[in-house]
Parts: sequence; C-alpha cells; structure tokens
Amino acid sequence: MYCVKCGVELTQGAKVCPLCGTRVYHPDIKETPEPGLYPRFSEGEESFTPGGFLFIVTFIFAIPIVLCLLIDLNMHGKIIWSGYSSCGLATLYVIVCLPLWFKKKNPVIFVPASMTALLLCALYINVQTGGNWFLSFAFPVGGALILLVEAVVVLCWYCVGPHRHRLMYILGGALILLGGWCMLLEFLIQVTFEIPMKWWSLYPMTALGLLGILMIIIGVNKPLRKSLHKKLFV
Repeated sequence: MYCVKCGVELTQGAKVCPLCGTRVYHPDIKETPEPGLYPRFSEGEESFTPGGFLFIVTFIFAIPIVLCLLIDLNMHGKIIWSGYSSCGLATLYVIVCLPLWFKKKNPVIFVPASMTALLLCALYINVQTGGNWFLSFAFPVGGALILLVEAVVVLCWYCVGPHRHRLMYILGGALILLGGWCMLLEFLIQVTFEIPMKWWSLYPMTALGLLGILMIIIGVNKPLRKSLHKKLFV
C-alpha cells in the first residue's frame, strides 16, 4: 500500500503517511461515521406541537372569563361588569390567537375578522350602556375602516406580485381615502354627539392626500423610483 500523494510505501494498518502526513484511505476499509456534537431527535421522541400550545393559550383566556362571570353572578346575581371584561378578552383572543390555528395565515380573512370582533365589542358596550351611538357612529366609522383596510390587504396580497411599483399605487390611494375617512369621522361625531365641527379633519386629510399623491407619482415615474431605490434603498 502506497501514499496517494507522495508515493511512499506504507506499513499495514498505517492511518497517516509518515512522510507527508496525508491521511491514508483504503477502499476495502469501511469508515464508521462519528456521532455529531448535537444528537438528532429520534423518531420516538416527543416534539413541539402548536395545537397543544394553542389549547393551553385558549384555556388561559377562558379562565379569567369564567372567573369574572362567576364573581359577578355571585355578587350581583346577574352580569354587570363581567360582560365588558369577557368581551374584551374574547376580542383579544380573536385578534391574537385565531390566526395561529391555521397553517396558511391569509390576512384577507383574519384582518376583517379581527376588526369585526372589535365592532361587535363596541355593539355590546352600546347595548349594555343604553347608548344610541353604534348605528349612527361606530358602525359607519368602523365599517368604512374595515372596507378600506380589506381593500388594501386584498390588493397587496393578490395584485402586487413581482410588480413592486403597484404597491405605491395601492398605498397612495389608501392614504387619500384615509384622509376622507378622517372627514367622515368628524362629521359623524357632530351628528351623533352634537359637537360642533372644528374642521380639524382638514389637517390630516391634507397631509394624507399629499402623501398619497406623492406615492402615486413615484409609482408612475420609473426613473424617480430607480433614483430613490439607489439613494434610499426603498
């Protein structure tokens, strides 16, 4: 047996060439792989399951809701204050934990679901307090915001793709519509709560409108987009 590098004759069983230090390789000798530094999990070992974790989180949310209801019923014989805390916790669960139950987290579904949960929470508060502001204020304001956000999410999710400049059109149009939403908010405050309009909504509407127009111009002008990308990495 000879060294593959320098050609010197090797003794039987040698592992390293005594002349050049090259590792000896013999095709008839099968090498056994050495164990790694970090052993891998075997097939029979337990692994982390997100379903079990979510059941624990659901149980954690359910405990304070049940406790609040029981304490309220024990003290007053009916639901008074516990409804607000339970409604708030249920809304928080829908916003934070509901998307985690699904493998494919599609914001087209979860964003309007979260905002609808907030709107239902406002409806409960309106009913419990005997107010008359939900239909004239919360529902149109919240509904308009849900439609605006859902439109932006759908367009960004399905229409942008490799054409990144389309995002400028979408966000620019959304900013302009958000300025109009601010005007709607002030108008409905006046109608519902009989508060005189101070026209404060003109300031955010003007700022958002100018930003929206600027983003649309950047989206249309390709040389300007490339220049901003080189200078600002956007």
